[in-house]
Amino acid sequence: MFTADHYAISVKNLKASIAFYQALEFQIIKSYEAEDGSMSIVHMKNGEFILELFAYKEFKDIPKSALALDSDLPVAGSKHFGLYVEDLEEAAGYLLDKGLIPAMPDIKTGRLGRSYFFLSDPNGILVEIIQGAGR
Repeated sequence: MFTADHYAISVKNLKASIAFYQALEFQIIKSYEAEDGSMSIVHMKNGEFILELFAYKEFKDIPKSALALDSDLPVAGSKHFGLYVEDLEEAAGYLLDKGLIPAMPDIKTGRLGRSYFFLSDPNGILVEIIQGAGR
């Protein structure tokens, strides 16, 4: 009966966010701009996954606790979203070449047996790049 539809994030800089997510193979499928310019909404799609970006002219910065997993996981609420790849090393090389990460990441194996690494989008929102069984 239920299936995942979208994940929504609020962003500071819509153009930078769109460019970042386009580099992660998302494509714009819909957009809306308020007549008074106070806010915009953009839907971007990768496969069947839709990312909904909200951009307000008057925005508030992300809380400092949300910038790192070690400080954010104990806090109730959304944490990050994950993008699956077949090969983490290849994905890391791609992200490095695109300038989306400053150096090759430390690939870790999680408690549930899947390998992963994290990067931050232009807003500080954590994105997990993950591979392995469990999908």
